[in-house]
Amino acid sequence: MLVTGDSAARHEFGGFEFRPLAVPSTGSTEIALWTVDVPEGGDGTPHSASKEEVFYVLSGSVTIQGQTAGPGDAIVVPPNTELSLTGGPARVVVATSVGITGTLADGRTITPPWSV
Repeated sequence: MLVTGDSAARHEFGGFEFRPLAVPSTGSTEIALWTVDVPEGGDGTPHSASKEEVFYVLSGSVTIQGQTAGPGDAIVVPPNTELSLTGGPARVVVATSVGITGTLADGRTITPPWSV
C-alpha cells in the first residue's frame, strides 16, 4: 500500500502535527512510522513510551533528553524513558513498534491516534 505524505491523515496534539505513514490502519503489522512537524519553539508534553522510538530529523533541529539533533541525525530513546520533544521548526520521522502506548506525566496512558 502506498501512503503519500499528502494523503496521510493529520493529527494535532499540543501544537505538533503527526502524519501516520506505516501503521496498522495503513497495512503495517510490526513497524510504526510517522512524521511529526514541530512548530517553532515547540515544547512537547513530557511522556514515556512503552516501546523504543527512533527520531530521525529531516529538517530543522530538535532536542530530546538534552541531545540536539539536526538534519540527518537520529536519537534513539529506550522504552519507558521519560522524554519531551522540543525545538523546531522541524520535521522528524519517528519509527517504533506497532502497539506503542504513551504514559503522560500525570500517569494517564494513551494510545496515540497516529500510531494505529
